[in-house]
Amino acid sequence: MPKVGIKEDKVHGNRRLNPKQQKFLNNYLHKDMTQTASAREAGYSNANVRAVQLLNNPTVKERMEEMRQELETKYGVSITKSVRDMQLLRDEAWQAGNFSAAIKAEELRLKVTGLMVARSHVTHENVDSLTRDQIVEQVQEFMDRAQNRLIDVTPTENTKNLEQIPVTADNEILVE
Repeated sequence: MPKVGIKEDKVHGNRRLNPKQQKFLNNYLHKDMTQTASAREAGYSNANVRAVQLLNNPTVKERMEEMRQELETKYGVSITKSVRDMQLLRDEAWQAGNFSAAIKAEELRLKVTGLMVARSHVTHENVDSLTRDQIVEQVQEFMDRAQNRLIDVTPTENTKNLEQIPVTADNEILVE
């Protein structure tokens, strides 16, 4: 079977990846970028949707697997080996009483396996060129956005006078 991205095979319906798709995979596998950031960097306008579509595309999936196998062959690294090593480090840290290292190792292990997803949005701004007032204004805008997302869960005081019900030691209600 011909490798994806190497040769076009119209008989079997396989096709080459276009440059944007290949750039997406390069970013995703080699530059440690999220799928959305990889799609954005590759030049896709609706990066969130496009990243999911690309990762579900059979041709892109096949090429991604080939690229992973190439990396594994080149560096002798596999996800299975990394997860196993991270588990070993976690266990050793736990036994040594270094709980923060054990937690970090477990967190990394879960991220590698896809059971834990880091969902953070990072905004890259060059604040060196901003004035103090502009920085204060942006910080205030971020604080306002955060405040709008917060939900007040402070309990309200119950103003009703509830009737006290006598209870026995066996937690049975006394009936008068």
